[in-house]
This record gives sequence, C-alpha cells and structure tokens, in this order.
Amino acid sequence: MKTLKVTLFLILVSIASCFSQQIIFRQPSSYVKRFIANDTISLSSVNYKSFRIYFKDSSYASSHIENIKKELNLAYSRILSVLNVSAYTNGIYLLAVDSKEEMQKVIGYKAKGSAAQGHDMVFFVYNQNIRPQFKHEIFHLISYEVWGHTKYRLLDEGGATYTDNFCFYDNPMYSINAYFLQQKKLFPLDSLIMNFNNQQKKDDVIAYIESAGIFKYLYEKYGVDKIKLLWTGGFENFNSIYGFSIKQLETDWLDFIKTIPVPKDFDIDKLKEGCG
Repeated sequence: MKTLKVTLFLILVSIASCFSQQIIFRQPSSYVKRFIANDTISLSSVNYKSFRIYFKDSSYASSHIENIKKELNLAYSRILSVLNVSAYTNGIYLLAVDSKEEMQKVIGYKAKGSAAQGHDMVFFVYNQNIRPQFKHEIFHLISYEVWGHTKYRLLDEGGATYTDNFCFYDNPMYSINAYFLQQKKLFPLDSLIMNFNNQQKKDDVIAYIESAGIFKYLYEKYGVDKIKLLWTGGFENFNSIYGFSIKQLETDWLDFIKTIPVPKDFDIDKLKEGCG
C-alpha cells in the first residue's frame, strides 16, 4: 500500500510538472492583431512547440516550414542556455516575410528581423539568401521577460548577437573584432555604452560585433550572474558589480583581443549585409 501511494504521488508530481511547463499564448495585443488579424493580408499559420508561425501561402517560408522548425529548436535551446533558464512558458508569434523590402512595408523600416518586446512577436525575413534571425530576435523577447529591461543597447544587441554566434568565420565575436582592432576601427567603449545609436549609424556591423565581443568577454570570463546584474543595474553600477572600472575593462578587453588571430583569408566584403 505504501509503495502504491509513493507511485501515485510521483505520477501526480510528474503531471503537475508537465502542466507547469505548458506553453501559454497570451492574448494578442492590439499591436500584434494589426498583423495576424489583418483581413487585407492572407496568412496561413502553423503551431510548433512554443511558436505560432504566420506566413503567406506562396512564400519561401511556406515551402521551408520543416527548416524553420529545426532552426527554432536550435534557437530556443541556445537562448535558454545563454539566459540560464530551464524553460520559458510564453508562446511566441512569428511572422515571415520574403524580403527586407516587404519587411519595410510591414513594420516601416528595412531589416532582416525585428522583435516587439512585450508583445511576444518576432518578424523575420526568410529567403534563399537570408537566414532567419531567430536566435538574435527571440533573445530580445525572452531576455526582456526573464531578465527585465536594459536601457543599454550594447547589452541588448550585444547579447542577441553573441547568442546568434554566427558571422561566417570561426569564433566570430572575437576573431572579427581582432580584424577591426588591427584596422583601428573599433569604437571607444564609452561611445558604445552611451551613444550606441550614433555609432550604429556610422557602422552597424562594427557596433553589433564589438558589442557582442564585449558581452561574450564579460559573460564567459565573469559569469552570467554578474552580467544579469549589469543588465538591469546598468554601467553606472559597473564598478560595484565587477570590482574594477569601465576604463580597466576596455584595457583588458583590447589586450585580450590582441591575442586573437584574424581569420585566414578574411574578406570584409562578406559582412556588407551583416552576418547572413
């Protein structure tokens, strides 16, 4: 009888665990409804795990749904690992478009992807030349929900680019920064902290890759707990979080990058459109 009670208890715990991990699609906001409930746009949708994928029937995405599912699996696993959480229970709406030009028509500006933080929605371009930016954009959504808001785009975009961790070459977040350092193109750290948008206008590839390299350096050298404190506490609290100054961080970061080899046959033209 005792064994039976223990068995029943374990079954109930297992069931409760399953329910606690159940994905919940929150009621779409009015912003989300503008896209997924727009009668002027004929969309089909597919539910897959934590995602509801919307696409046009004749689109590139519609004929590559299985590839999208595989990419979403990889992205979801990577994002949870970087954020150091075991699960995420909010459902996410995804809207696929065929080109950056179509993206401009949808959200008002050209981009390969975009995340509507607080609305559970990601927009992405997917065609034969542009890979879906799932790791990057979905990181923006989930980090906002589980880590909170950060006012520093160095951390937000750096974290997303680090999570994606793809840019044609091995060890891209360090090796490409080694090239930029060699060419004396890296931005001063304080300019990325205080004026990321201005630096992005000068060269968005450098701004994103350099921020990702700094994020990677802090994350992998000093751990996730400290960078979570920095995420919400901000660089104004950097000294108390890390025990040294931002100026010292820049010195250490540049000294470290000097030790990283530039990729053989590096071709900067590959990065004209970003990281693919």
